[in-house]
Amino acid sequence: MSNPRPTFFGLQDKARRKSIWLLGASFVLLWFAANVVAFIGYVGNTNCTYDSYGYETCDSSFVMNYQVLAITAVIVVVYLWIAYMVSGRAALSLAGAKLADGPEYQRLRNVVEEMATAAGVPVPKTYIVDDPSPNAFATGRNPEHAAVTVTRGLLETMNRAELTGVVAHEIGHIKNRDIAVTTLAVLTVGAIAVLADLSMRIAFVVMSTGRRGNSKEAGARAGVALIAFLISFVLYIFALPAALILRAALSRQRETLADASAVQYTRDPSGLRSALEKLEADTTSPAHVSTATAHLWIDHPKPARAVQRGMLSGLLDTHPPIAQRISILRQMEGLGPTTLV
Repeated sequence: MSNPRPTFFGLQDKARRKSIWLLGASFVLLWFAANVVAFIGYVGNTNCTYDSYGYETCDSSFVMNYQVLAITAVIVVVYLWIAYMVSGRAALSLAGAKLADGPEYQRLRNVVEEMATAAGVPVPKTYIVDDPSPNAFATGRNPEHAAVTVTRGLLETMNRAELTGVVAHEIGHIKNRDIAVTTLAVLTVGAIAVLADLSMRIAFVVMSTGRRGNSKEAGARAGVALIAFLISFVLYIFALPAALILRAALSRQRETLADASAVQYTRDPSGLRSALEKLEADTTSPAHVSTATAHLWIDHPKPARAVQRGMLSGLLDTHPPIAQRISILRQMEGLGPTTLV
């Protein structure tokens, strides 16, 4: 019995369910990391006594440091908020994007307006990157503060139906608030890295002050420093890679969701499918691509993709294999899937 033809509503529901689980797991991991760091205590003096010569002797004890917990919480919240608010502008700046306000970009602006109307979102600002490599991405923490960016190479390579499919994909990201969702996942990874670094710095500070005081207090401080080093090690070796894997898996689900949304808005899988075929055949990559923004592009930049493929066999890929995306769109057209390599 043949598998039923996939529908854009079915693909959207499946991607949204998986996204909820993956984002929830990322937050749980961050909560775990923050609580682990909060277990770093300080050495307090208790039961101090004085001998007949007035010399003070104190027993040292390991005390939970609630100041560390409060500082950790403030650092994480401030970091997430600032990075979340400026992430859209930073992505445009890193890509070298400029407003597409010239008459030569009228077709692009028309397509963006048409797809925004179809999706029921405010018309986003349109940007252009002067780069011959065909690619595109969307930014913005919500539909009211969104932008669609395409490269010069994409405009020169795609016909109108293909351009419409690509723009519809990016509008799908905006409609589904994918930029906010994936940005939160990226910032979760960054927050865990900050916590790991904070643990390491606490260890160094405790060690540098451990020479003061009596031998018992110095020994207790050495124990605190060792715990801080171990916590930093656990976060760097286990929590951070786990967060990276969850972030990549979430990004792959949002790409699938955007593909399905594009078909919903255009009612034509062939436009996006044909565009992806051209992107798959292209071997170039935009010049201004950073690791922090690579996940935003509709076609993951080739150099970054090659690096990730060699690390964990695709676990860190932020996009599904482009051949898989094409195959799903072909099935939606009723053409039958292509053979995946």
